[in-house]
Amino acid sequence: MPYFDQFMQQWKVYLTQQLSLSGLSYLVSGVGDATDIKANSLAYFAWLRTYSIELVGIDEARDNVAWVMLEKQLKAFAEKAEKGTFDLVSKLHLEESQIQIVLNFNYDGEQHIVYVS
Repeated sequence: MPYFDQFMQQWKVYLTQQLSLSGLSYLVSGVGDATDIKANSLAYFAWLRTYSIELVGIDEARDNVAWVMLEKQLKAFAEKAEKGTFDLVSKLHLEESQIQIVLNFNYDGEQHIVYVS
């Protein structure tokens, strides 16, 4: 599985947990996982924006910005992971399956974005 897909799955797990803590459910449309992840992410961002005192007056367009920024971060990390994994495999004689990359997600309520590390 490509790293971008793996990282999206990690986001999905985090998102599902956060939705549950917020009293919301992760909805599955049957259209596809990528579509469901985006739709549920936008619903979560809308919930955060709606229920945050710091974000009063910010419109729903900012939810799309939060999604685009998250997606770009995941793509950038996936590219780095692919290069780094190749280096580790070749230099340390590891198998790719031995390398596990776990991301952390942190929501910034002032900026209304998610940072990935």
